[in-house]
Amino acid sequence: MDITRLNSGTDSVYRLFCEYAEGEQLYKRLDREAFEDKFFSPQMGYEKVFLCAENGESAAGFAAGMISLDKDVSYVTAILVSAEYRRMGLGKALLSALEAAMKTPETKKYEFSFYNPQSLPWIVPGTPRHDHPGYPGVDMINTGYVFMKNMGYHDYAYQNSYYHKLENYVMPADIESIEESAARQGYAVTYYDKNRHYGAEECMDAIGSAGWKNTVLNNINTEDAPPLLIAEHVEADNGTARMVGFTGPVYVQESGRGYLAGLGVHPDHRGHGLGKLLFCKLCGALKDEGARFMTLFTGETNRARSIYEAAGMKIVRCFSCMRKEIK
Repeated sequence: MDITRLNSGTDSVYRLFCEYAEGEQLYKRLDREAFEDKFFSPQMGYEKVFLCAENGESAAGFAAGMISLDKDVSYVTAILVSAEYRRMGLGKALLSALEAAMKTPETKKYEFSFYNPQSLPWIVPGTPRHDHPGYPGVDMINTGYVFMKNMGYHDYAYQNSYYHKLENYVMPADIESIEESAARQGYAVTYYDKNRHYGAEECMDAIGSAGWKNTVLNNINTEDAPPLLIAEHVEADNGTARMVGFTGPVYVQESGRGYLAGLGVHPDHRGHGLGKLLFCKLCGALKDEGARFMTLFTGETNRARSIYEAAGMKIVRCFSCMRKEIK
């Protein structure tokens, strides 16, 4: 069976994707325009590769990936083989052909990971089509995980995907106790007010994430931006307060998903439960804004897990970030 490179999707390829999306594969079913955009539209800094194996007018399988034009890595985005063509070596042939097509003189590794710039949205199993905007690696329940292992890919990180239905969210009693204790020490969680709060840039520098800093400073300096929840510390009686943490902004996506750009607390003000309090307050604020659910993912060893779990979030899927080094 010939494997050819496509520059746009065919009807049979699109049908194959739709046949397995939201079922055997967790990928969210896309309309034709979104499918074309995801797999074929140009993306700055990357070259997209899409290979298809067709039997007559029927697509037997496909493999898609991304070549980074300024890094030493190429990304595997998706591999799908029709059930009737499995166990014939087609998946192996497709992945091998994809690796060959994505290899450049600079390429040192292939990854199927969270860092893929072309990550597909997926549906959380057992929910009314509640989705997450990015596919963070290889689904460890799917048979594709063992397939990737057999193809020489190894795990280098794990991503736990968390889910919480917010429609009936109530802040846990132990978090209310944290809030009371923090208040006695001058801390509170509230919305950022440029006329009252100071120290935003210093706080974000101390937290240490350039991406979060840009998000927060752009938010507080933009008129009509979604409100930002912060942790404040009152240090004087003049009505002003220092910003010592953040989360949000409070924004509900069209799907009903509560958005989370990030969460951080100034190192000098940790140990008071502010991270857990910030996140629980965010869940409540998102619920009040009409959010039906929240999804997020975090690394297996990330200490922030305790923050999400304290709010009632549960792990619904585990993904592996996988890598294959080029020798």
